[in-house]
Amino acid sequence: MYSGSIVETAPIDRFFEHHLHPYSRGLLQSVPRIGARQEMLSIIPGGVPNLLDPPTGCRFHPRCALATSRCLGEKPQLRDVGPEHRVACFNVAG
Repeated sequence: MYSGSIVETAPIDRFFEHHLHPYSRGLLQSVPRIGARQEMLSIIPGGVPNLLDPPTGCRFHPRCALATSRCLGEKPQLRDVGPEHRVACFNVAG
């Protein structure tokens, strides 16, 4: 869920092995790994949107490297991309 919108659903094993939404990827890339030495953790650029005045279209588009003009004007709906796996993004393939 991002900014009050569900962006991806999947059984837990599938989600951790095959997450697709750019927000899901950003979140999981920012998790520290046991035994891995890192100078800095990965971050999602930008800031959390104002929920009283959220962005138009996809709420994640201001922070998304895959965003297109379609993302700015149209909110993506959850679509099936695999068994029990749904994602709300115009720019990812299942």
